[in-house]
Amino acid sequence: MNLTERIETVILSNLQPANERKIGIEYENIFYNSRGMRTPVDPADEISATDILNELEEAQAVNVLKSGYTLEPGGQIEWASPPLSTIHEIDKHHRIHKERITNIAAREQLTQLDYSLEPTFEPTDIALINNDKYRLMDKMFSKTGSLGKWMMRNTVSVQINIDYSSRKEAEKMAFVVDCLTPIASILFANCPFWQGNPAGNTNLRYKIWNATDNSRCGDLLDHGIASAKDLIRRYAEYVQTVPAIFVVGKQQKITEFDGTLGEWLELLNEEGQLDDDAIQIALHQIFTHVRFKNVIEIRGCDKPPAGFEMAPVAFWTGLLLDEGALENTYEIVRKWSLSEREQLKNAAFSLDLEQRAPEERTIKEWINIISDISKQGLSNRSKNLGITEEISFLDVYLDYINEKGIPAVTLQNN
Repeated sequence: MNLTERIETVILSNLQPANERKIGIEYENIFYNSRGMRTPVDPADEISATDILNELEEAQAVNVLKSGYTLEPGGQIEWASPPLSTIHEIDKHHRIHKERITNIAAREQLTQLDYSLEPTFEPTDIALINNDKYRLMDKMFSKTGSLGKWMMRNTVSVQINIDYSSRKEAEKMAFVVDCLTPIASILFANCPFWQGNPAGNTNLRYKIWNATDNSRCGDLLDHGIASAKDLIRRYAEYVQTVPAIFVVGKQQKITEFDGTLGEWLELLNEEGQLDDDAIQIALHQIFTHVRFKNVIEIRGCDKPPAGFEMAPVAFWTGLLLDEGALENTYEIVRKWSLSEREQLKNAAFSLDLEQRAPEERTIKEWINIISDISKQGLSNRSKNLGITEEISFLDVYLDYINEKGIPAVTLQNN
Protein backbone atom coordinates (compact mmCIF):
# COMPACT_ATOMS: atom_id res chain seq x y z
CA MET A 1 0.00 0.00 0.00
CA ASN A 2 1.52 3.33 -1.03
CA LEU A 3 1.32 6.53 1.05
CA THR A 4 -1.69 7.92 -0.81
CA GLU A 5 -3.60 4.72 -0.14
CA ARG A 6 -2.58 4.78 3.53
CA ILE A 7 -3.96 8.32 3.90
CA GLU A 8 -7.17 7.30 2.13
CA THR A 9 -7.53 4.36 4.51
CA VAL A 10 -7.35 6.68 7.53
CA ILE A 11 -9.88 9.09 6.02
CA LEU A 12 -12.25 6.16 5.42
CA SER A 13 -11.57 4.39 8.74
CA ASN A 14 -14.76 5.55 10.47
CA LEU A 15 -17.52 4.68 7.99
CA GLN A 16 -20.91 4.46 9.69
CA PRO A 17 -24.28 3.01 8.60
CA ALA A 18 -26.47 5.79 7.22
CA ASN A 19 -28.87 5.67 10.15
CA GLU A 20 -26.04 5.77 12.73
CA ARG A 21 -24.04 8.74 11.46
CA LYS A 22 -23.13 11.24 14.16
CA ILE A 23 -22.70 15.02 14.23
CA GLY A 24 -20.35 17.11 16.37
CA ILE A 25 -19.79 20.81 16.81
CA GLU A 26 -16.87 22.91 18.07
CA TYR A 27 -16.73 26.62 18.79
CA GLU A 28 -14.63 29.06 20.77
CA ASN A 29 -15.21 31.73 23.41
CA ILE A 30 -13.16 34.89 24.03
CA PHE A 31 -13.36 36.57 27.44
CA TYR A 32 -12.60 40.11 28.66
CA ASN A 33 -11.99 41.23 32.23
CA SER A 34 -13.81 44.06 33.98
CA ARG A 35 -11.29 46.58 32.54
CA GLY A 36 -12.17 45.56 28.99
CA MET A 37 -8.89 43.73 28.42
CA ARG A 38 -8.60 40.19 27.05
CA THR A 39 -8.13 37.62 29.79
CA PRO A 40 -4.45 36.54 29.88
CA VAL A 41 -3.69 33.23 28.22
CA ASP A 42 -1.34 31.76 30.82
CA PRO A 43 -1.71 31.88 34.65
CA ALA A 44 -1.38 35.41 36.02
CA ASP A 45 -2.46 37.61 38.96
CA GLU A 46 -6.04 37.48 37.65
CA ILE A 47 -8.09 34.63 36.24
CA SER A 48 -6.59 33.43 32.97
CA ALA A 49 -7.84 31.40 30.05
CA THR A 50 -5.82 28.48 31.42
CA ASP A 51 -7.64 28.78 34.76
CA ILE A 52 -11.02 28.83 33.00
CA LEU A 53 -10.04 25.76 30.95
CA ASN A 54 -9.03 23.85 34.09
CA GLU A 55 -12.28 24.71 35.83
CA LEU A 56 -14.36 23.66 32.84
CA GLU A 57 -12.52 20.34 32.61
CA GLU A 58 -13.12 19.68 36.30
CA ALA A 59 -16.82 20.56 35.97
CA GLN A 60 -17.42 17.97 33.26
CA ALA A 61 -15.17 15.25 34.72
CA VAL A 62 -18.16 13.40 36.20
CA ASN A 63 -20.08 13.31 32.89
CA VAL A 64 -20.20 9.89 31.23
CA LEU A 65 -20.55 11.40 27.75
CA LYS A 66 -18.00 14.16 27.84
CA SER A 67 -17.63 17.40 25.98
CA GLY A 68 -14.09 18.40 25.11
CA TYR A 69 -12.23 21.56 26.11
CA THR A 70 -9.02 22.92 24.62
CA LEU A 71 -7.15 26.22 24.61
CA GLU A 72 -6.54 28.02 21.32
CA PRO A 73 -3.47 30.19 20.54
CA GLY A 74 -4.80 33.55 21.79
CA GLY A 75 -6.60 32.19 24.85
CA GLN A 76 -9.84 31.25 23.08
CA ILE A 77 -11.61 28.48 24.99
CA GLU A 78 -12.83 25.83 22.57
CA TRP A 79 -15.80 23.65 23.46
CA ALA A 80 -16.41 20.45 21.49
CA SER A 81 -19.59 18.43 21.81
CA PRO A 82 -19.46 14.64 21.86
CA PRO A 83 -20.44 13.03 18.54
CA LEU A 84 -24.23 12.71 18.76
CA SER A 85 -27.16 11.58 16.62
CA THR A 86 -29.35 14.70 16.69
CA ILE A 87 -29.01 18.45 16.96
CA HIS A 88 -31.27 18.36 20.03
CA GLU A 89 -28.69 16.21 21.82
CA ILE A 90 -25.90 18.60 20.82
CA ASP A 91 -27.98 21.54 22.00
CA LYS A 92 -28.49 19.85 25.38
CA HIS A 93 -24.72 19.55 25.87
CA HIS A 94 -24.27 23.09 24.61
CA ARG A 95 -26.68 24.41 27.22
CA ILE A 96 -24.67 22.67 29.95
CA HIS A 97 -21.48 24.26 28.59
CA LYS A 98 -23.12 27.68 28.33
CA GLU A 99 -24.31 27.51 31.94
CA ARG A 100 -20.77 26.68 33.07
CA ILE A 101 -19.11 29.57 31.27
CA THR A 102 -21.89 32.00 32.22
CA ASN A 103 -21.41 31.14 35.90
CA ILE A 104 -17.63 31.62 35.66
CA ALA A 105 -18.07 34.92 33.82
CA ALA A 106 -20.54 36.25 36.41
CA ARG A 107 -18.32 35.26 39.33
CA GLU A 108 -15.16 36.74 37.79
CA GLN A 109 -16.84 39.81 36.21
CA LEU A 110 -15.90 38.66 32.72
CA THR A 111 -17.61 39.51 29.44
CA GLN A 112 -17.89 37.06 26.54
CA LEU A 113 -17.32 38.17 22.96
CA ASP A 114 -20.44 37.69 20.86
CA TYR A 115 -18.68 38.26 17.51
CA SER A 116 -16.45 35.97 15.46
CA LEU A 117 -13.58 38.47 15.31
CA GLU A 118 -11.85 40.47 18.01
CA PRO A 119 -13.27 43.99 17.44
CA THR A 120 -10.60 46.14 19.07
CA PHE A 121 -7.19 44.67 19.76
CA GLU A 122 -4.36 43.91 17.34
CA PRO A 123 -2.59 40.53 17.35
CA THR A 124 0.42 42.26 18.88
CA ASP A 125 -1.76 43.12 21.91
CA ILE A 126 -2.51 39.45 22.58
CA ALA A 127 0.02 37.03 24.06
CA LEU A 128 0.47 33.67 22.36
CA ILE A 129 -0.04 30.60 24.52
CA ASN A 130 3.18 28.93 25.69
CA ASN A 131 2.85 25.89 23.44
CA ASP A 132 5.39 24.48 20.96
CA LYS A 133 2.78 23.60 18.34
CA TYR A 134 1.29 27.09 18.29
CA ARG A 135 4.70 28.74 18.44
CA LEU A 136 5.72 26.92 15.25
CA MET A 137 2.35 27.68 13.67
CA ASP A 138 2.81 31.36 14.47
CA LYS A 139 6.28 31.27 12.93
CA MET A 140 4.97 29.59 9.78
CA PHE A 141 2.04 31.96 9.31
CA SER A 142 4.31 34.98 9.75
CA LYS A 143 5.85 33.94 6.43
CA THR A 144 2.91 32.53 4.49
CA GLY A 145 0.25 35.24 4.69
CA SER A 146 -0.52 38.75 5.84
CA LEU A 147 -3.31 37.86 8.29
CA GLY A 148 -2.22 34.58 9.90
CA LYS A 149 -1.60 36.19 13.27
CA TRP A 150 -5.11 37.62 13.17
CA MET A 151 -6.50 34.16 12.54
CA MET A 152 -4.63 32.61 15.46
CA ARG A 153 -5.22 35.25 18.13
CA ASN A 154 -8.26 37.24 17.06
CA THR A 155 -10.87 34.90 15.54
CA VAL A 156 -13.41 32.38 16.76
CA SER A 157 -15.58 30.14 14.62
CA VAL A 158 -17.88 27.16 14.56
CA GLN A 159 -16.80 23.85 13.05
CA ILE A 160 -19.15 21.00 12.25
CA ASN A 161 -17.99 17.37 12.10
CA ILE A 162 -20.16 14.86 10.24
CA ASP A 163 -19.83 11.10 9.69
CA TYR A 164 -20.15 9.52 6.26
CA SER A 165 -21.17 6.02 5.27
CA SER A 166 -19.13 5.47 2.09
CA ARG A 167 -16.35 6.91 -0.04
CA LYS A 168 -18.85 8.11 -2.63
CA GLU A 169 -20.97 9.88 -0.03
CA ALA A 170 -17.91 11.51 1.56
CA GLU A 171 -16.76 12.81 -1.81
CA LYS A 172 -20.18 14.25 -2.64
CA MET A 173 -20.39 15.88 0.79
CA ALA A 174 -16.96 17.49 0.48
CA PHE A 175 -17.67 18.75 -3.04
CA VAL A 176 -21.03 20.25 -2.02
CA VAL A 177 -19.47 21.97 1.00
CA ASP A 178 -16.60 23.31 -1.10
CA CYS A 179 -19.04 24.79 -3.62
CA LEU A 180 -21.36 26.29 -1.01
CA THR A 181 -18.88 27.59 1.57
CA PRO A 182 -18.86 31.10 0.04
CA ILE A 183 -22.65 31.27 0.45
CA ALA A 184 -22.54 29.86 3.99
CA SER A 185 -19.77 32.27 4.97
CA ILE A 186 -22.01 35.19 4.00
CA LEU A 187 -25.14 33.70 5.55
CA PHE A 188 -23.42 33.31 8.94
CA ALA A 189 -21.11 36.33 8.80
CA ASN A 190 -20.69 37.82 12.28
CA CYS A 191 -17.60 40.07 12.22
CA PRO A 192 -19.00 43.61 12.45
CA PHE A 193 -15.88 45.42 13.71
CA TRP A 194 -12.16 45.33 13.14
CA GLN A 195 -9.44 47.47 14.77
CA GLY A 196 -12.12 49.53 16.50
CA ASN A 197 -13.93 50.42 13.28
CA PRO A 198 -17.04 49.19 11.44
CA ALA A 199 -16.19 46.50 8.89
CA GLY A 200 -18.69 47.73 6.33
CA ASN A 201 -19.56 44.98 3.85
CA THR A 202 -16.26 43.13 4.24
CA ASN A 203 -16.63 39.45 5.13
CA LEU A 204 -13.74 39.64 7.54
CA ARG A 205 -13.15 36.15 8.87
CA TYR A 206 -13.40 34.74 5.33
CA LYS A 207 -10.86 37.37 4.26
CA ILE A 208 -8.52 36.51 7.14
CA TRP A 209 -8.52 32.77 6.46
CA ASN A 210 -7.87 33.39 2.78
CA ALA A 211 -4.79 35.45 3.68
CA THR A 212 -3.27 32.99 6.16
CA ASP A 213 -1.49 30.29 4.12
CA ASN A 214 -2.27 29.62 0.49
CA SER A 215 -0.75 26.13 0.63
CA ARG A 216 -3.14 24.80 3.29
CA CYS A 217 -6.16 27.14 3.42
CA GLY A 218 -8.92 28.22 1.05
CA ASP A 219 -11.14 25.99 -1.05
CA LEU A 220 -10.40 22.54 -2.39
CA LEU A 221 -10.84 24.17 -5.80
CA ASP A 222 -7.78 26.31 -5.03
CA HIS A 223 -5.75 23.11 -4.81
CA GLY A 224 -6.93 21.58 -8.07
CA ILE A 225 -9.75 19.48 -6.58
CA ALA A 226 -12.62 20.59 -8.79
CA SER A 227 -15.11 17.71 -8.78
CA ALA A 228 -16.38 14.85 -6.62
CA LYS A 229 -14.72 12.23 -8.85
CA ASP A 230 -11.74 10.69 -7.04
CA LEU A 231 -11.91 13.56 -4.55
CA ILE A 232 -10.50 11.61 -1.59
CA ARG A 233 -7.58 10.25 -3.60
CA ARG A 234 -6.77 13.71 -4.88
CA TYR A 235 -7.12 15.12 -1.36
CA ALA A 236 -4.68 12.48 -0.05
CA GLU A 237 -2.21 13.44 -2.79
CA TYR A 238 -2.64 17.13 -2.02
CA VAL A 239 -1.94 16.66 1.71
CA GLN A 240 1.49 15.27 0.86
CA THR A 241 2.50 18.47 -0.97
CA VAL A 242 1.85 20.84 1.94
CA PRO A 243 4.81 22.11 4.01
CA ALA A 244 4.84 20.69 7.54
CA ILE A 245 4.23 23.17 10.36
CA PHE A 246 5.57 20.68 12.91
CA VAL A 247 6.15 16.97 13.37
CA VAL A 248 5.83 14.76 16.42
CA GLY A 249 8.72 12.53 17.41
CA LYS A 250 9.65 10.27 20.29
CA GLN A 251 8.03 10.99 23.66
CA GLN A 252 5.54 13.12 21.66
CA LYS A 253 8.14 15.87 21.22
CA ILE A 254 7.04 18.57 18.78
CA THR A 255 9.74 19.88 16.45
CA GLU A 256 10.18 21.73 13.17
CA PHE A 257 10.59 19.81 9.94
CA ASP A 258 12.10 21.30 6.80
CA GLY A 259 9.95 19.56 4.23
CA THR A 260 6.45 18.58 3.26
CA LEU A 261 3.98 16.49 5.22
CA GLY A 262 4.43 13.78 2.60
CA GLU A 263 8.20 13.74 3.06
CA TRP A 264 7.79 13.36 6.84
CA LEU A 265 5.28 10.53 6.45
CA GLU A 266 7.53 8.76 3.93
CA LEU A 267 10.44 8.95 6.39
CA LEU A 268 8.29 7.35 9.06
CA ASN A 269 7.22 4.70 6.57
CA GLU A 270 10.82 3.86 5.69
CA GLU A 271 11.62 3.53 9.41
CA GLY A 272 8.60 1.30 9.98
CA GLN A 273 7.01 3.90 12.28
CA LEU A 274 4.15 5.17 10.15
CA ASP A 275 0.81 4.77 11.94
CA ASP A 276 -2.67 6.26 11.82
CA ASP A 277 -1.81 8.81 14.51
CA ALA A 278 0.98 10.28 12.39
CA ILE A 279 -1.36 10.54 9.40
CA GLN A 280 -3.94 12.31 11.57
CA ILE A 281 -1.25 14.78 12.69
CA ALA A 282 -0.67 15.56 9.01
CA LEU A 283 -4.40 15.82 8.22
CA HIS A 284 -4.85 18.27 11.10
CA GLN A 285 -2.32 20.64 9.47
CA ILE A 286 -4.68 21.24 6.54
CA PHE A 287 -7.06 24.20 7.06
CA THR A 288 -9.17 24.25 3.93
CA HIS A 289 -12.79 25.36 4.47
CA VAL A 290 -13.74 21.69 4.30
CA ARG A 291 -11.24 19.05 5.33
CA PHE A 292 -11.03 15.36 6.15
CA LYS A 293 -9.93 13.68 9.37
CA ASN A 294 -11.89 10.43 9.68
CA VAL A 295 -15.00 12.60 9.50
CA ILE A 296 -15.73 15.59 7.31
CA GLU A 297 -15.04 18.91 9.04
CA ILE A 298 -16.78 22.08 7.85
CA ARG A 299 -14.90 25.23 8.81
CA GLY A 300 -16.28 28.13 6.79
CA CYS A 301 -18.93 29.60 9.14
CA ASP A 302 -18.50 32.39 11.65
CA LYS A 303 -19.64 31.75 15.19
CA PRO A 304 -23.21 33.13 15.21
CA PRO A 305 -24.59 35.54 17.84
CA ALA A 306 -25.73 34.03 21.13
CA GLY A 307 -28.90 32.01 20.75
CA PHE A 308 -28.15 30.92 17.19
CA GLU A 309 -25.22 28.57 17.84
CA MET A 310 -27.04 25.55 16.41
CA ALA A 311 -28.03 27.26 13.14
CA PRO A 312 -24.88 26.38 11.13
CA VAL A 313 -24.99 22.74 12.23
CA ALA A 314 -28.67 22.58 11.24
CA PHE A 315 -27.91 24.18 7.85
CA TRP A 316 -25.23 21.64 6.96
CA THR A 317 -26.97 18.66 8.57
CA GLY A 318 -30.06 19.25 6.43
CA LEU A 319 -27.98 19.41 3.25
CA LEU A 320 -25.62 16.51 3.92
CA LEU A 321 -27.36 13.92 6.11
CA ASP A 322 -30.50 13.45 4.04
CA GLU A 323 -29.90 11.48 0.86
CA GLY A 324 -32.44 13.43 -1.18
CA ALA A 325 -31.15 16.83 -0.08
CA LEU A 326 -27.53 15.85 -0.73
CA GLU A 327 -28.35 14.54 -4.19
CA ASN A 328 -30.48 17.59 -5.02
CA THR A 329 -27.74 19.98 -3.93
CA TYR A 330 -25.04 18.00 -5.70
CA GLU A 331 -27.00 18.09 -8.97
CA ILE A 332 -27.20 21.88 -8.69
CA VAL A 333 -23.55 22.66 -7.88
CA ARG A 334 -21.94 20.09 -10.21
CA LYS A 335 -23.33 22.08 -13.15
CA TRP A 336 -21.58 25.26 -12.09
CA SER A 337 -18.64 26.09 -14.31
CA LEU A 338 -15.20 26.77 -12.89
CA SER A 339 -15.60 30.45 -13.78
CA GLU A 340 -18.92 30.58 -11.92
CA ARG A 341 -17.32 29.01 -8.86
CA GLU A 342 -14.43 31.49 -9.01
CA GLN A 343 -16.97 34.30 -9.31
CA LEU A 344 -18.76 33.02 -6.20
CA LYS A 345 -15.50 32.70 -4.23
CA ASN A 346 -14.61 36.30 -5.03
CA ALA A 347 -18.12 37.49 -4.22
CA ALA A 348 -17.84 36.04 -0.71
CA PHE A 349 -15.34 38.71 0.31
CA SER A 350 -18.31 41.10 0.39
CA LEU A 351 -21.62 40.85 2.27
CA ASP A 352 -23.58 42.49 -0.55
CA LEU A 353 -26.49 40.09 -1.08
CA GLU A 354 -27.31 41.52 -4.51
CA GLN A 355 -24.04 40.36 -6.08
CA ARG A 356 -24.35 38.11 -9.09
CA ALA A 357 -23.56 34.45 -8.52
CA PRO A 358 -23.85 31.18 -10.53
CA GLU A 359 -26.69 30.91 -13.04
CA GLU A 360 -27.08 34.71 -12.95
CA ARG A 361 -28.85 34.53 -9.60
CA THR A 362 -28.00 36.79 -6.68
CA ILE A 363 -26.36 35.67 -3.44
CA LYS A 364 -29.68 36.32 -1.71
CA GLU A 365 -31.50 34.04 -4.14
CA TRP A 366 -28.98 31.26 -3.56
CA ILE A 367 -29.26 31.63 0.22
CA ASN A 368 -33.02 31.12 -0.10
CA ILE A 369 -32.71 28.18 -2.51
CA ILE A 370 -30.09 26.32 -0.49
CA SER A 371 -31.79 27.05 2.84
CA ASP A 372 -35.05 25.61 1.50
CA ILE A 373 -33.26 22.42 0.47
CA SER A 374 -31.66 22.21 3.91
CA LYS A 375 -35.02 22.63 5.62
CA GLN A 376 -36.51 19.86 3.46
CA GLY A 377 -33.57 17.65 4.38
CA LEU A 378 -34.12 18.33 8.09
CA SER A 379 -37.79 17.50 7.69
CA ASN A 380 -36.96 14.23 5.92
CA ARG A 381 -34.44 13.36 8.67
CA SER A 382 -37.06 13.77 11.36
CA LYS A 383 -39.49 11.49 9.53
CA ASN A 384 -36.96 8.85 8.50
CA LEU A 385 -35.21 8.59 11.86
CA GLY A 386 -38.27 9.18 14.03
CA ILE A 387 -36.65 12.11 15.84
CA THR A 388 -37.95 15.45 17.07
CA GLU A 389 -37.96 18.10 14.32
CA GLU A 390 -34.70 20.03 13.89
CA ILE A 391 -35.91 22.71 11.45
CA SER A 392 -36.50 25.23 14.23
CA PHE A 393 -32.74 25.55 14.82
CA LEU A 394 -32.35 26.90 11.29
CA ASP A 395 -35.70 28.66 11.02
CA VAL A 396 -35.08 30.92 14.01
CA TYR A 397 -31.88 32.18 12.37
CA LEU A 398 -33.41 32.60 8.92
CA ASP A 399 -36.28 34.57 10.49
CA TYR A 400 -33.70 36.84 12.11
CA ILE A 401 -31.82 37.59 8.89
CA ASN A 402 -35.03 38.01 6.89
CA GLU A 403 -36.17 40.61 9.40
CA LYS A 404 -32.87 42.31 10.27
CA GLY A 405 -30.22 41.19 7.79
CA ILE A 406 -26.84 39.45 8.12
CA PRO A 407 -25.57 39.88 11.73
CA ALA A 408 -22.28 41.55 10.75
CA VAL A 409 -24.14 44.34 8.93
CA THR A 410 -27.07 44.57 11.35
CA LEU A 411 -24.81 44.98 14.38
CA GLN A 412 -22.93 47.85 12.73
CA ASN A 413 -26.22 49.61 11.93
CA ASN A 414 -27.39 49.15 15.53
